[in-house]
Amino acid sequence: MKKIGLLGGTFDPIHTGHLIIAEYLYDELGLDEIWFIPTKDHALKENKGISSPEIRWAMLELAISPNQKFKSLDIELTRPGVSYTIDTIELLLKNHERLNPKFYFLIGMDNVNELPRWKNPEEISEKCQLVAFGRPGFRPSEEVENLLPRIQFIPVPLLEISSTLIRKRVAEHKSIRYLVPESVLHYIKENQLYKSPGK
Repeated sequence: MKKIGLLGGTFDPIHTGHLIIAEYLYDELGLDEIWFIPTKDHALKENKGISSPEIRWAMLELAISPNQKFKSLDIELTRPGVSYTIDTIELLLKNHERLNPKFYFLIGMDNVNELPRWKNPEEISEKCQLVAFGRPGFRPSEEVENLLPRIQFIPVPLLEISSTLIRKRVAEHKSIRYLVPESVLHYIKENQLYKSPGK
């Protein structure tokens, strides 16, 4: 059995915080690999103004290429329509049956209370191990209580870095050095990304 972490997100852009969390959870969970899965259309978020799949994919590839434990999958970018986690997991289980994988779906603790809004959250928790990472002190809502026994909570050191902050700083002509990998920094500069506020 291969233990594989799945880390989804818009990754617009991927930043140092994503990489630190992935590396930390790789060790804490004893994983064999972590697969980064960029989302095309997020079911619960406003998708307006995000960079194209091609741009986000290019930055992701640049960021994770130095780490052989990290891989990227375009399974959601190439699938038409809105991305639902359950559909992705079912397709991964089917496509990688020979690996006999055990998937660990990695989410921030701030997303745990959103789980009841996901498509078939109970089925997700049956087909993979849900792992919530973040700082201690999380308070679950009543709506998510039935799922809590199926979630593994892991405290991780979090940096106050977000893709929104990075886009804002670029638009304000401020430095993002060390907030993103050097290769991603060069890509953003070369392609003149995030120059307009709110993008």
